[in-house]
Amino acid sequence: MKILSLSLLLLLAATVSASVPGLIELVDSKTIFGNVAELLEKEKLSINYANCRSWHLGVETSNIIDFDTVPANCKDYVEDYLITSKQYQYDSKTVCKEAYFYAKGLALKNDTVNVWIFDLDDTLLSSIPYYAKYGYGTEKTDPGAYWLWLGTGASTPGLPEALHLYQNIIELGIEPIILSDRWKLWKNVTLDNLEAAGVTYWKHLILKPNGSNLRQVVYKSKVRKSLVKKGYNIVGNIGDQWADLVEDTPGRVFKLPNPLYYVPS
Repeated sequence: MKILSLSLLLLLAATVSASVPGLIELVDSKTIFGNVAELLEKEKLSINYANCRSWHLGVETSNIIDFDTVPANCKDYVEDYLITSKQYQYDSKTVCKEAYFYAKGLALKNDTVNVWIFDLDDTLLSSIPYYAKYGYGTEKTDPGAYWLWLGTGASTPGLPEALHLYQNIIELGIEPIILSDRWKLWKNVTLDNLEAAGVTYWKHLILKPNGSNLRQVVYKSKVRKSLVKKGYNIVGNIGDQWADLVEDTPGRVFKLPNPLYYVPS
């Protein structure tokens, strides 16, 4: 819209310059491109999202996508959100509470296996200890650095609110399926992580084939389709990324908060 307005201004200047001497000087290239530079600078400043709470809202609603890192000026905000204020816990509790109410009200099928899909990282288990080392998502890390960190046997504590939902789902007679983007290479580490968090039962623990380059959204969609073909009734799905939840998802989906990173969907 700004570019269109600029074009109209140039056209107007060219049209009337002959009858109004000096007008073209008022809108010469230096002035025009100076104004464009100012506009671009303003745009750049807005992209920095000085209001970090608004930036976070944009992330959770999938209006802000494809960001490589958390804005540098939002480090303190993210740390406060995740750790100090405990707002992350409150928000997660709200999501999981609504998921439980939904599950409790379901009329479960008797002729099939009713299942609920849980994402793993930053759903049942937390990667906050890792990202805390890198400015709470404000610093770039090497591709695969998180997985190498996992391979060291690093602790990934459980997210209490999601673990509570996991227990409630089992009590309701719904079978949990854990669907992770972790490669099978990390199976032993994953089993240790889950046991440490108190997760000891599942219908299936599904890990990604070693070396698979499938995008998370494609991989998880294929798995869900395969489960449905096998006769499972997927009644719910919870994860921290929209990539965990979109693309032919049966049942209702629940999005947990995560301001640390973005997975393309």
